Amino acid sequence: MVAANIKYVTGNCLSSAIDYPRILIHSCNCDGSWGGGIAYQLAKKYPQAEEVYVDACRKLSSELLGRFMLIPTTDSQLLIGCLFTASFGGRQPSGNNILQNTKLALMDMQRKVKEDYKPVDEIDRYIDACWVKAKSGSVIESYNLEMPKINSGIFGVPWDKTEAVLAQFFDLNFKVYML
Repeated sequence: MVAANIKYVTGNCLSSAIDYPRILIHSCNCDGSWGGGIAYQLAKKYPQAEEVYVDACRKLSSELLGRFMLIPTTDSQLLIGCLFTASFGGRQPSGNNILQNTKLALMDMQRKVKEDYKPVDEIDRYIDACWVKAKSGSVIESYNLEMPKINSGIFGVPWDKTEAVLAQFFDLNFKVYML
């Protein structure tokens, strides 16, 4: 049974035909590599966003685990949302760690997309530099939350397990793209 807060659509989440404010969420590692899957496509299309991600990974490394970072792009309607779910890229020894970090990162995202978001520690303050650029007068809370089937590609976590984590965030609505 599909969770009420998840809507599935067929299509390419990077299509230029999508023209409304949205946050494209993807799971990523903390070692600074957007080398495969949707991350690779984002790096090709938005190299300056990849630079921001790589800089954060160089500075904070595994301290980013379980965190959410928003990165602006050259597309005024698109922000990239990074869920830091793994220390390194590739298939992980345990999907349980990925799922736990996904839940923590979604909790962090939930806190940060609210209008009254305030940084709570040094990591937030570092990440906040990106948020200031991304917010620039827009209400992040009104952006659509969209994603491919995160964790199920390179990280190798069965989608139904990630779907169960997303379902716990019933106050957030996710659009999930399937090719």
